[in-house]
Amino acid sequence: MSLADRRDLLALVLDVVIPAEDGFPGAGTIALDHVLAAAAASGELERLLSGGLDAVDKAARADGASGLVMLAPDDREALLRRVEPSHAAFIEALVRHAYDAYYSHPTVIARLGLDPRPIHPRGHAPEPAELPDLSRVTARGPIYRRAGC
Repeated sequence: MSLADRRDLLALVLDVVIPAEDGFPGAGTIALDHVLAAAAASGELERLLSGGLDAVDKAARADGASGLVMLAPDDREALLRRVEPSHAAFIEALVRHAYDAYYSHPTVIARLGLDPRPIHPRGHAPEPAELPDLSRVTARGPIYRRAGC
């Protein structure tokens, strides 16, 4: 089964990593498409996430639930902590991609009180800075041989 087919499970797991609170959306809403796109571009990431999600689903069913969705939020976190030792690479990749997507998303940036515009072009104006004196460097002349010489 592909990650896209297990989209709902991945969204729940992302919401455990970064839950919705204090007016911030959960990562399942914000980071899901980014994580799926990253996995589609990398066979290694796809394999890690697929194996990790299988482990999460099996652990949830072993607890008697019919899946992660049936567990309370605190129980979901505890389940991920139990899966982590045997699937540390899965958790590490999941957290890294979730954070990358979440904290670069315009909604989260704006909610943090930051300006979501790009730095350049047509974004923030760079602060003027005095350039260093490069006269010694230019006076030295070229330090390479021209082609064909």
